[in-house]
Amino acid sequence: MRELYESLSPEKRRECCTVSAAAAAAALWFSIAWRDAWVLLLVPIIGGSFVFLVRRNRRLDPMGHAEDDDFF
Repeated sequence: MRELYESLSPEKRRECCTVSAAAAAAALWFSIAWRDAWVLLLVPIIGGSFVFLVRRNRRLDPMGHAEDDDFF
């Protein structure tokens, strides 16, 4: 296993870690949701609303400079 990991490029190592972290998060999410079904709905709703708010904020103020910043 060590030889396989050392033969990978840094980009592939990073990708492998990202995929394994996402798989672990999904497994944890489903194991918690097995006990309480509201988690299945609550987590995607919170995540989706966060993504929506971030995209809307970037669209309204893409450079991160509000008009009120001219006073400083």
